[in-house]
Amino acid sequence: MKKTSDFLKYIDYEFHQEDGLYKVNTDTILLGMFLDPLYGKSVLDIGTNTGALLLYAHHQGAKMLYGVDIHEDALKTAEKNLKACADNYKLIHSRIQDLELDPVDVIICNPPFFEMNNVTDDEYLKEAMFEESLPINDLFVAIRRFMKNNGTAYIIYHADRFPELYEMCLKYKLKIMKMRYVHDISSRHALRVMLKLKVGKMSKLKVEAPVMIDRGHFVKVTYTEES
Repeated sequence: MKKTSDFLKYIDYEFHQEDGLYKVNTDTILLGMFLDPLYGKSVLDIGTNTGALLLYAHHQGAKMLYGVDIHEDALKTAEKNLKACADNYKLIHSRIQDLELDPVDVIICNPPFFEMNNVTDDEYLKEAMFEESLPINDLFVAIRRFMKNNGTAYIIYHADRFPELYEMCLKYKLKIMKMRYVHDISSRHALRVMLKLKVGKMSKLKVEAPVMIDRGHFVKVTYTEES
């Protein structure tokens, strides 16, 4: 496979990608920048692919990085990316449904959230993009199973499926601590929603200013804090 070398936006970590594997996109960068400081935290990235989100977590000070993915080729590339700047990581070839791991402080996940259809015959892309390999209920089961009771989860999902996300939060006794919508300037509606979750009853939450993008590029948004 053809290899390319890039730099992850806003953290400038050199990052290797290969043709045939699912490449870093705007969703990855958005979630990486949505993370809070993670100093001293252990982090599990569900569906780590080539390791980009783990590098954002490393940049935020995480003390231990775990990545799980069902594709060995993706994990081989993740190994190359992580070993260049970190030694506190472990990569695991497994379905999240079959994973054996002690609970961690933080879960991060950019899951396959498109509903199944026949747009591609590429099995790798189907598993990377469409929810059959990780249904929304399985994702929330994994969050509760692998996140400590005082832990945190960060996820990004298709915005129009927020009602399902809210139902899952209620079902698994998770509260939304903060959320942020992502808009493309060419669309009337939000494209993505990012959530920070913790265990507990739903209560007040912080809705951050939306992120605006234009064909994959970020557009600066200015706003005034309430006094």
